Amino acid sequence: MAKISIVVPTYNERENLPALTARVHDSLSEYDYELIIVDDNSPDGTGLLAEELAQEKPTTIRVLHREGKLGLASAVIDGFEQAEGDILGVIDADLQHPPEQLPDLLQKIGGADIVIASRYIPGGGVEKWSLIREIVSRGAKLMPQFLFAKIRNVNDPLSGFFIFKRCIIEGIRLNPIGYKILLEILVKGRYHSVAEVPYVFRGRERGKSNLNSTEEINYLRHLYRLVKSEGESRRFIKYCLVGASGVFVNMGLLALLTEAIGLLYSFSAIIAIEASIINNFTWNELWTFRDRRTLNQGAFITRMAKFNLVSLLGMGINIGILHFFTEIGQIHYMVSEIFGIIAATIFNFIFNKWWTWQ
Repeated sequence: MAKISIVVPTYNERENLPALTARVHDSLSEYDYELIIVDDNSPDGTGLLAEELAQEKPTTIRVLHREGKLGLASAVIDGFEQAEGDILGVIDADLQHPPEQLPDLLQKIGGADIVIASRYIPGGGVEKWSLIREIVSRGAKLMPQFLFAKIRNVNDPLSGFFIFKRCIIEGIRLNPIGYKILLEILVKGRYHSVAEVPYVFRGRERGKSNLNSTEEINYLRHLYRLVKSEGESRRFIKYCLVGASGVFVNMGLLALLTEAIGLLYSFSAIIAIEASIINNFTWNELWTFRDRRTLNQGAFITRMAKFNLVSLLGMGINIGILHFFTEIGQIHYMVSEIFGIIAATIFNFIFNKWWTWQ
């Protein structure tokens, strides 16, 4: 097997470092590996201890010192740049990721480009988490699964414990915010297959967690940056423009059928609504989601049916919000309708992107 480079970002992890390096060595002693410790000038002396450990194992431990606390993700990227291996990996220093499972990940790397230690497949799990933290974690992982089609089937896209082949990021600029480096690799990397291995995320035994509200905000910023870099913001603008064209079709046909032909306005409205849905589907098929469509007739009809269903659900959301803000919130119905349109548009876009044009 090719050389393996495992990157460990550290900040105030002096208490955990000796156990981590020993357990990694025990797990990988039969492999050609290096452990790259990237320390952000820890005030507790983590960097100095790392140097002492490197002197004891000069062929397997390397230390990279940075000037200050610059962030986990950037520390990992700096470690990748110094790595000599063709297989790169990441593990936390706090022993919440069990080093003993590194061989399990390496067994899968031959048939996959990325192997992730996952909390959310059978056999995986977490220890010492409150119900609130569990809900927040699962909600956080759902957001990128909705936003990015290529990682929809990855159960734990926010894992901090993974390995991958170096070639999938060669020539790609990684620029994450915060600590979710795997998400950046999954969205931007050039790969064909992802495998997941179950593991149990352990409770921290020593030291203090570096996770805080700032990192949570950085995660949302990271998501926005990825959406923008992948062109999804442009796709949303296209979707809104198509929706605006549907309003003109709806209103124009409603007036034509009612005033010129003499149909009862309620019948005209049904026809006009369906015509606007067909208009929107057609333009989204040809323009907004052109890169995702398949050309056989059965898939086309299926997408049209899905789009109709999503549109009807969106209409229900629109009406529900209109009623809630007007009747309960005592807000003018025109303002309530704006809220309803915004919510329905976002709902329709997300579900059409996730389901109609998978």
